[in-house]
Amino acid sequence: MDIPEGAIEFNKAYDSQEKCLALLEKVRWPNGFICPNCGHDDGYRLKTRPLIQCTLCRSQASVTSGTVFHKSHLPLPVWFYIIFSTALDKGGGSSCRIAAELAIQQKTVWNILHKLRHAMGLRDELIRLAGFIELDEAVLGPHARRPTISAEDRVNQPDAKVKARGRKKKDGSRRKTQTDVLVLVEQERQSLGVTAMKVLDSVSADSIKEVLVRRIDENQYIKCDGLQAHHNALRGFNCSYEAVVCSGPAGLIELPIVHRAISLLKLSLMGTYFGVSKKHLQSYLNEFCFRLSRKDSSQPIWLSILRACVFATPITQAEINA
Repeated sequence: MDIPEGAIEFNKAYDSQEKCLALLEKVRWPNGFICPNCGHDDGYRLKTRPLIQCTLCRSQASVTSGTVFHKSHLPLPVWFYIIFSTALDKGGGSSCRIAAELAIQQKTVWNILHKLRHAMGLRDELIRLAGFIELDEAVLGPHARRPTISAEDRVNQPDAKVKARGRKKKDGSRRKTQTDVLVLVEQERQSLGVTAMKVLDSVSADSIKEVLVRRIDENQYIKCDGLQAHHNALRGFNCSYEAVVCSGPAGLIELPIVHRAISLLKLSLMGTYFGVSKKHLQSYLNEFCFRLSRKDSSQPIWLSILRACVFATPITQAEINA
């Protein structure tokens, strides 16, 4: 597979629906057609429609059926441009910027970007962290995740009410505007390896253990701070762990890898998006972790995103806004 270098070469390589479909077919069926219905490895193309019919069960399938591109009315070259543009920007793709470049509605690009993030999240859920892992929580407040909806989200939710920041309750206390995110980082040569982040409804042992079971293999070594919820979660998880009582600057010394990931996350959220709404925060975390886990990959990030889209289940606009 030829890998284009640079935006000009990429746009020339995938400037038509046929060229895009050819690449998707290589990614989805590298060794030839496999029937999605019965798994048979032989089929033939129909002359009247862009479909492949299985010679065994006679079912018909398109290259995009069952993928993120399924039933999309947007041409594939536009999808490819958005994927490449998103991959090119280390801070993530801005729907406002990309919409201006393509002269299409911002809401259309916003929906596509969330579909890409959905695919990235599903792809990363298949990856299990192993080896030496650091665990901690990121507390995202108004400086990193605004309690109101962000500029991009506000365009697509015009009826959302913006709450006044810092409004006091009757008892004089502040409304809670913070969001807790569980952060797991696999250490790789004293640097960031595979990274996983999950928004928590509460910092409890049950919530933490649920994420551990889904993302970490057993019998690994985990290092965390002295939070009691960490103790309770890790005691019920088959692993070796070390809890270090630390806070403030000491945490940067004892847990340097996870704190570096948290710092990069906050910079990312405030860089391109100027903060994000809690409703869609997990979607943005999916994109951030996907990028961070592949920062040293020999495969270009746009191809990794494309591969994730091919093997992800479709998601509708209603599901994104649910």
